[in-house]
Amino acid sequence: MKLRNVVPGMLVLTLVLLAGCGGGGGGEGKGNPIGVAEQFMDLYYKKGNAQEAKALATPEMAEKIQTTLASVGAGTAGDEISYILKEQSREGKHSYALYQITVKKKEGEPVYKTTSLFIDLVEGAWKITLFDEKTMPGPHQETTKG
Repeated sequence: MKLRNVVPGMLVLTLVLLAGCGGGGGGEGKGNPIGVAEQFMDLYYKKGNAQEAKALATPEMAEKIQTTLASVGAGTAGDEISYILKEQSREGKHSYALYQITVKKKEGEPVYKTTSLFIDLVEGAWKITLFDEKTMPGPHQETTKG
């Protein structure tokens, strides 16, 4: 009878310990780089929240994020912002993500941008180490290699 009570208790304890260790798999650090990139895109572009977006970056990039958001501003009320992950790569402690962004203005023509993010493993956590945004002259075009 006591063994019947021990087995479920051990199962619960094991699950709690595994959850506490995180799913990093082999000491990869907290989260995953694309997850951090997605979180950054939501905070920076959709919510215009520089404070929380900066928390995902190294101190050097945090300054650039604050300056860039202050100068260009985030989406204004009524603007619809969408983005698509177009490229990603990962090699060890370094990762890269390229996003295409479309800002449909409440009034006026849509704005098209690309954003490159480099996400590196820094002190056990994935951080944005490079952020580069470019405004495109028109809609994003699919390219074919020929």
